[in-house]
Amino acid sequence: MKGAMNRYYNLPSDQRPVQRLAALFNSDEQIWRSLAGKRRRRRALFPWLSRKRLTQLHLLEFAKARPPQDCVALREESEK
Repeated sequence: MKGAMNRYYNLPSDQRPVQRLAALFNSDEQIWRSLAGKRRRRRALFPWLSRKRLTQLHLLEFAKARPPQDCVALREESEK
């Protein structure tokens, strides 16, 4: 079970947190790009909404699409 949590076992221990952050960034970027069509559609359907309101809606949709963050593995590694 412990090996499943540490996905970067082949990297030096000081590089693992950096790689984990890079992987999180890449997954977030992939989600953001997958929602691009919905953002375009929303701008076309609701032209009267302000840019600020559209940005809020985009970010809310992005937050709903992201998987919940699991902080158990981070805590376990920091105790070592």
